[in-house]
Amino acid sequence: MEIKLASHEHSMGYHCLDDETDDKWCEKCTAKICGAAYACVRCELWLHELCAKAIQYLPREITHPLHSHHHLMLDWSGPAAPFTCDLCLKISSGTNYRCCRCPFEFDLVCAFASSDDHVASKKRQRSNADRKQTMRHYCHIHPLVLYKYSNEGEHDYNCRWCDKPLTGIFYGCKSCGFFLHEFCSDKIPKTLNHPFHPSHPLRLDFVDATCNACTQRISMSKAFSTAAYGCQICNFNLDFGCAKLLPTLKHEGHNHCLTYVGPTFRDPVLKYHFQCSSCRELCLDTFYRCVQCDLNLHLKCVPVPPLAKHRYHRHPLLLNQPIREDEVGEYYCDICEKERDPTHEVYYCQKCTYIAHIECVLNQVRPVLHKHPLKFCEVTENLGERVCKACRLELSGPGYICKGCRYILHENCAKLPDEIQHPLHPQHHLNLYATSLDRDICDNCRDFYSGFIYLCEQCGFKLDLKCATRAPSESGRTTLKESERETELFHFTHKHKLLFCNFTDPVAETRCNLCQLQIFGPAYHCTRCGWVLHESCLRLPQEMQVPFHSQHTLTLSYTRYGGCHACALKLLPSGYHKRYNYGCKDCGVNYHIACAISLTRPLKLDSHMHHLYYFGTDFDRFFAMYRDFINIYAQLFCSHCGEICSGQSFYRCLECFINFHVECVSLPQIIKSKCHIHPLTLKDSYIEDDSEEHYCDACEERRHPNHHVYYCEECPGIFVAHIDCALSKEEEVVSFLVPREMKKRIPRERKKRMSLTRGI
Repeated sequence: MEIKLASHEHSMGYHCLDDETDDKWCEKCTAKICGAAYACVRCELWLHELCAKAIQYLPREITHPLHSHHHLMLDWSGPAAPFTCDLCLKISSGTNYRCCRCPFEFDLVCAFASSDDHVASKKRQRSNADRKQTMRHYCHIHPLVLYKYSNEGEHDYNCRWCDKPLTGIFYGCKSCGFFLHEFCSDKIPKTLNHPFHPSHPLRLDFVDATCNACTQRISMSKAFSTAAYGCQICNFNLDFGCAKLLPTLKHEGHNHCLTYVGPTFRDPVLKYHFQCSSCRELCLDTFYRCVQCDLNLHLKCVPVPPLAKHRYHRHPLLLNQPIREDEVGEYYCDICEKERDPTHEVYYCQKCTYIAHIECVLNQVRPVLHKHPLKFCEVTENLGERVCKACRLELSGPGYICKGCRYILHENCAKLPDEIQHPLHPQHHLNLYATSLDRDICDNCRDFYSGFIYLCEQCGFKLDLKCATRAPSESGRTTLKESERETELFHFTHKHKLLFCNFTDPVAETRCNLCQLQIFGPAYHCTRCGWVLHESCLRLPQEMQVPFHSQHTLTLSYTRYGGCHACALKLLPSGYHKRYNYGCKDCGVNYHIACAISLTRPLKLDSHMHHLYYFGTDFDRFFAMYRDFINIYAQLFCSHCGEICSGQSFYRCLECFINFHVECVSLPQIIKSKCHIHPLTLKDSYIEDDSEEHYCDACEERRHPNHHVYYCEECPGIFVAHIDCALSKEEEVVSFLVPREMKKRIPRERKKRMSLTRGI
């Protein structure tokens, strides 16, 4: 008896498991399976019978009219953690549909409801006739009761979101002192891109943690009744009030902008716990704070001068206590023309009632790029790694250097503007961030970066320096190959959607989760859990057959222990994620991925009784990684000359467990083959063009561009063939076979003749 899930590509067979002997766990509820179950043995997917039937008809991917710019993916794995439906705003748990590109979730009821139903529901909620007397809001744990403004006490409270006095219709929880304007209840975002933590978005949730801004325990405030914004990856949290703080003052002695902390900052007693980082006295009044560095400064220690001059105003400006201009309740800065907090100190002109934010008057200095002084001088080799910290490109010639910590900047990178307006993001300014953030993807070119960036602090839009300093037409150009590439896809090794990106940093190292080799160039990455694959590894088949093990199919899966049957080296240790290898489930033999690929093309020569298998560039890179990180004593030697095989391609006999350099196999240098009219010459590699697709003209199958081939020199680029394909149709040997005593001399002579050959 079988069942077919709409969200899984294979049918699942029925099983009945014994609790004592079988050790299987349900992928949906994560509980151990005892009794009836369904399983896809091919993918090692097990589900309770009830869990399988509960999701049987749910499609893997849907498009919803209220979130039409991204697909929504079915998420039923793991424990039933509570979440907030982004449509009905109800707290739900269990199976849901979520967007893999942005933090957006639907429960099943909302996912399959029509858009007309939701529009009608929204209109009914807004009408006075149908206005609810109580509401459940996702930011507060208690029900919020409908109130109408009166002069009997409610006016003593401000709206917890906009901090303005309560007027008209509002909702609130009197026991917690939590109130929201009716029009503010829909404005509270569930995810927040905050400048205090620009590396990841913060999600609104009920957490038991410490607020990084005010250092107070969130669960201790108001009986844990109001949600907070947090990043689970970094354990960074902001309570509901502190999430509205913003860094505004650029200080010449500090990397980050400073945040003004006014008299309404959290608990009035709490501010006494902060100590000025300059004078070491307690901050008993207003002060500036850097949340990222836990740095606090009195206004006099910043310093904020009592008298200042600004280019937009002809009179001197005095530092003044908070000013309320009138009773209208709207207060604005005369420099930036944005609303200001009437409880904050300001700069004030007594002659013409000119009022401005402190930061608007003082923000005329450049941000510091490095904590130590930088000296302009010539960069020498004894500095070691000469990579600019801003653009991540190698530096030659003069630059700005901190010799104490080997911090290097190009001359142009040291003079970057601290703020730009870019055509790719015209709605907001982008600010220069010189401090190291977690590696992320540029929103334009999809490159991973770890250098300086330009960041929009309002919506999290990011540009690396390459895209920020180029014209949009320049930075947006793509080749035909790039335009045809899929930007997002699923792979059978991972349950989340993978997004296309580029790894171009010459220093930062990232390894593929399949082959474990370093990635440099195009790849596919999971933004949710960091899973990353080479673009070429996506083409690895889930199942394959090789001539050496033709009786059974080899399956790509992760193996817990054992050794490789091809190279005789151990499989990767447990520290390398899931250790994917090719293995035969019937015989129990396993192969490294690089070794399994080497077994696809056997070569039979008269000089040896068994088939020989070509181990080329991929195995050489894998073997180098194996020796560096796993076993420095691992070596492979040529059975003909006795020299080490690592660092170059070689042939291996899997029955005799012996190796031969390509030169020691005595392959004919020139042959006449039936597959082509002209003689073919042996080359150590041949790259036809930049298409990244290379084929054998004899068998019309893919070939590796850095592997040995037979090549026609009379019609360049027209005919290239695998060695085994060319030799299988060989008519006669035109050149002599390589004798043993000439083995070391031939590579040097060959390099002079191979003008079309490109190195690895």
